[in-house]
Amino acid sequence: MIFVEAGKDDERGLDAKVQFAHLLRQAGYHAVLECESLAEGLTSARQYLVAPLLADLAENAPERLLVIGGDGLEDSVLERIRSYRLRPDTPAALIGRFENRQAAISAQSKLAYALGYEPQLVDLCELQPKPIRAPHVAPLFAVSAPAPVRRAQQLRLFMVLPEEILEDPSTPPVLDTLAQMAHVECRVITSGHGRDMMRKQGHPLPSAIGFSDLAPTTLAGMADILAIFGPSLPGEQMAAFSLNLMARGGVVIDATSSDAIVQTGAPVLRGPYALAGLRTFLENQVLPNLEALRNEMAGHPWLQASDLSRLENALGMQRPKPAETGENVASGTARRVIFNPTNGVGLGHAQRAAVVASALGDDIDAGFAAFPSCLPMLQAKGFNCLPLVSRSDDFNQPHANDLLNYLRLGQLLTPRDTLIFDGGYVFDSVLRNIVEKQLRAVWIRRGLWQAGQARRTPLEREIYFDKVIVPQEAFDELNIDYSFGKEVHHVGPVVQLAPQNASARAALRAGLAQRFGRDYTHLVVTMLGGGVAADRTAQMQTLCAQIAAHPDWLHLMVVWPNGKVGAPLYGWENSFPVMTQRALGLAQAADVLVSAAGYNSVHEVLYHGIATIFIPQMASYMDDQERRARALSDRDLAVTVSADELMALQRHLADFLEGDKAAEIRANLQAQTLPDTGTERAARLVEEVAGYVR
Repeated sequence: MIFVEAGKDDERGLDAKVQFAHLLRQAGYHAVLECESLAEGLTSARQYLVAPLLADLAENAPERLLVIGGDGLEDSVLERIRSYRLRPDTPAALIGRFENRQAAISAQSKLAYALGYEPQLVDLCELQPKPIRAPHVAPLFAVSAPAPVRRAQQLRLFMVLPEEILEDPSTPPVLDTLAQMAHVECRVITSGHGRDMMRKQGHPLPSAIGFSDLAPTTLAGMADILAIFGPSLPGEQMAAFSLNLMARGGVVIDATSSDAIVQTGAPVLRGPYALAGLRTFLENQVLPNLEALRNEMAGHPWLQASDLSRLENALGMQRPKPAETGENVASGTARRVIFNPTNGVGLGHAQRAAVVASALGDDIDAGFAAFPSCLPMLQAKGFNCLPLVSRSDDFNQPHANDLLNYLRLGQLLTPRDTLIFDGGYVFDSVLRNIVEKQLRAVWIRRGLWQAGQARRTPLEREIYFDKVIVPQEAFDELNIDYSFGKEVHHVGPVVQLAPQNASARAALRAGLAQRFGRDYTHLVVTMLGGGVAADRTAQMQTLCAQIAAHPDWLHLMVVWPNGKVGAPLYGWENSFPVMTQRALGLAQAADVLVSAAGYNSVHEVLYHGIATIFIPQMASYMDDQERRARALSDRDLAVTVSADELMALQRHLADFLEGDKAAEIRANLQAQTLPDTGTERAARLVEEVAGYVR
């Protein structure tokens, strides 16, 4: 375990040691940061970068200490190092760019006093005379690595654009022209303000990344070509990104007005100073000569001088063998497919993902990383599950649970796995694991967003997936295309199918009579959600009061795992809360179902012919349940009641149980022609991404 420290306790020092620790990890070392050394108030992006690096010195004895930025040692850093109380036989080194020999000796003496023994000294002025950027705190070296195996045909172009370029009114049409290039996928790296500016101004590119959002080693694995515009090379992160991309055989274009990178002797191309000239430059100079450019870089003297092995040799460090890193996984055909449904008390995402997972071939190792509310259902279906952490008001930050889930997923996933995410918004925990581990990935994304919902932000993350699977709605007017492209696949409705014959229905109803100790003629089942999207206590009380007047009616209120049943719903005659994993079976056995109008519920009603009264949930972050429910009620396949229509709810329940409405609805459902389900097609698409051939 290598502890990394920086000479100064400021933002630049933090970024430098985080950057250097990630570089060491790329090389296979177990590099960490001492958790007590971090300042409070980190941005969320920095928290994700720092979290996997943290270690408690009290529980982990350092095998080596590396202090970078040694030419600027602060007393606070020296005091912290003194508190480490390292053993005298623990190798320690001071790394920096020193003005002269006297400055180097002075810094070495200060660290020696804090340690109690003499550290090794590495002067980068001697080891690396022409770095890609000066001055710098983090040692700017690269880990030579083969380019990742490409699964897509498009080349990935990253452009570093300062705010002043994004403010130029001529920039949007230029970006649009670049985005239209065949076989080139474009992304922008800019400041946080620049990214916000792009969103507000409606720039056409789908994705923008902040300068410090991802580790440079991660960015290098995501790109093929990097073009840097502006007055100079902006910061150490972009310098490290450029260097590590070149070490992977990527092409770097120096389009800075100061020729900042060309002057270092790095094997980069001198590009156009204006963004408007980039497309022509790419088409005439770069794309036709891509292989020749890569071959020219291989073995280039400047890159050899910037290889991490030079620093390793100077420090006497021996790089761990790949098998020792825990990250290397032997190639093979057998891969795991891990499903990650987003949180939801209603279990909708988990249930849909389980339907697809169950349709995969028997030779596929499918598992889940899911939230506690989903685990009983998934485990009952035979899937191995990693518990994730649900969001809670007890956390002091809204993304705290996602930060923990990022670490949990990181421990579970390996680069040969395929991750299947089912949800409306791709969390940072998911996105970062995809790009950091270069995972194969599929997004199962249902549509039907409400009018006015923000769509751009979720769709920006679509490009990180190999395929996007969109399960269709049963009726055409509900199917809206929010994004396009050859990797977006629309399939039929993905729905759980579990037909219930007459004898099974009768047996279930008889079992319920015995369980609740009463004979009944009419069974009402309510499934209105877990109270997260909207409080349905008033509607439930209305139903309970009506049913209490009928001794021959039985009312079962389905409660999801981790859901809450309010005190006003207890004690009603003939009404009982039940927690079950057989909700669909209960719904089929009921004389009437009262339900929310989520994707799964509506399609189970349609494909199983269940007489239903829908009360749509309409929280701001949910899909358009009102529109979905009305599509059925307009065809007389169900009844839709708004949340405030309590008298109408009572009237419709009486029509179903005492009149002919339920029979009429069932007859209409039986006569309705429905599209073929898309479960098998979705499963085959998942298998394609995972590399299985049938």
